[in-house]
Amino acid sequence: MGPDSFFCYLSRFLAFSPDFDEAMQLIEHVKTAYNDIDVWDTGHGFEFQVIGATHATFHRHRLMTGHAWDAITGATLLYPKPPPTSILMLGLAGGTAVRQLRHFLPDAKITAVEIDKDIVELAQKYMHLNELEVEVVIDDAYAFITAPRTFDVVIDDVYVSGLKDVMRPRDIEHDVLRNLTRQVHEEGVVCTNLVTGAGHRIVQSLARKCFLETFAEVRVVTPPDSYNQTLVGGNALAPPRQLKPYGKTLPSSYDQRKWRQLQLKRLK
Repeated sequence: MGPDSFFCYLSRFLAFSPDFDEAMQLIEHVKTAYNDIDVWDTGHGFEFQVIGATHATFHRHRLMTGHAWDAITGATLLYPKPPPTSILMLGLAGGTAVRQLRHFLPDAKITAVEIDKDIVELAQKYMHLNELEVEVVIDDAYAFITAPRTFDVVIDDVYVSGLKDVMRPRDIEHDVLRNLTRQVHEEGVVCTNLVTGAGHRIVQSLARKCFLETFAEVRVVTPPDSYNQTLVGGNALAPPRQLKPYGKTLPSSYDQRKWRQLQLKRLK
């Protein structure tokens, strides 16, 4: 296990909870080997927060969030020969994106890599992770991808929790993308979640440049309510209209509205 193994690879977004209100109650604080995690009861589900930012959210009656997880899911579904049947998720946290993907892709084989076993146990306790039929691997995400495997889609949602902000343990450079692309077949796609707020623009610009130099086609998927975007690249991508039918399967008008609010554009 390399030096990056000392960091927790979790989703982290520069946005407060979309559901935050005075009714939220802190019900558990867990200090893991990698994080200090606050578990909040929102009244309609649970959230995991680290340094005030939401790492995972679970709502009993909603799937979509308006935040980065929605963009990750939308990017995954741009796989050119739908539906994707095998997905590798690097950075599981509480499984928010995986829950969305399981709704849209009930038969897909999903493998998720997470270094922090304690947050996985919390997700099983509070967010019904066991119901999602996901193969969970406790490992360093970037060490895991050094051996080539074959998936339709690889999702890189790897972030390090810092004292005041988050950062990538490794920038999205050509060597990282080379290892990610080794995990997908010729028609497969790679998705990368990026924080885009102040202090993250150099990382964002570097990732965009490397995606454009690596893939024949690149799109950016942006959620409506947070400072994030997901880059998706491949030899070919499905047209944006491919996402529309998925929205009709969502269980509530809230979910359907958030799905329609995803913004897609081609990166040139």
